[in-house]
Amino acid sequence: MQVEKNNAVNTLNKLIKENLLKNVVVLLLLILSIIPIKTFVNGSVLASNFTLAGSVLAAVSTIAVIACFGNFAFTYEKISAKNKYARLLAHFTTGTFMFLIGISMIFTSILLSLIMGYFILVDITLILLYLANVGYDFWDIFRVL
Repeated sequence: MQVEKNNAVNTLNKLIKENLLKNVVVLLLLILSIIPIKTFVNGSVLASNFTLAGSVLAAVSTIAVIACFGNFAFTYEKISAKNKYARLLAHFTTGTFMFLIGISMIFTSILLSLIMGYFILVDITLILLYLANVGYDFWDIFRVL
C-alpha cells in the first residue's frame, strides 16, 4: 500500500515538473514572438486599415476560442500518468493550445492598440486571462489524485 502511494506521489511530481517545464518553454516562445508579430502587424496594411484590423481581430478571437475550448476540454485525469508517452502527448497538446491562446492574446493586444490606442488595462486583462489558463493547467494535474 505504501509503495503504491509513493509511486503515485512520484508520478504526480513528474507531472508537475514536466508541466512547469512546458509552461516555461511556452512562455519563452511567446515572449520571443512578441517583437516579430508587432513588427509584422505594424508593417502591414493593418496598421492603416482599422476595418481590416477589426476583421483580423475577429479571426484571431475565433482561434483563441477554439484553443480555449480544446484546452478546457482536455483533462489529465484521462491519461495514463505512468506512461511517459501519454504524458508527453498530453503536454504537447496542452502546450500547443496554450501557445495558440498566447499568440492570439498577443495579436489581440497589438490589434486593439492599433484600433483604439494603447490602454494598459487591456494588457493586464489578457495577462490575467493567460495566467488563469496556466492555473487551470496545474489545477487539472492536481485533480489526478
